[in-house]
Amino acid sequence: MTGKEEAMPDEQLPVDIAVMRQMFHDNDTLVSKFALKFIEVADSTLSEMKLAQTARDLPTLGRLGHKLKSSARTIGASSFAELCEALEKAGLDNNWDEAELLLTKIPSLLDRIIQQFRNEFGEFS
Repeated sequence: MTGKEEAMPDEQLPVDIAVMRQMFHDNDTLVSKFALKFIEVADSTLSEMKLAQTARDLPTLGRLGHKLKSSARTIGASSFAELCEALEKAGLDNNWDEAELLLTKIPSLLDRIIQQFRNEFGEFS
């Protein structure tokens, strides 16, 4: 779709969709379904992160970062995976300040991923 670069000029796209295309042998239906599944899991996990943040539960934040890291790497979202890995490490290191900083970055990058998927696949139903 041609709108991809217009939506995010001068910025690298957050997901290398070629990773999913290779995984699913260029089957657009499967790639789109997998992208939607990632968004569902990420949204749910972000809700859990907000609850853990409110409770100041660093071990849970670290586990949730670990959970999303793997999913992000699978779809080719390496920047997102790096933030999640850093959250996992902040949980292990008991570094609340780092966790809070990451919790400001993770949702905005997820928004960029969702926008990229919408540009690529259209609105999800």
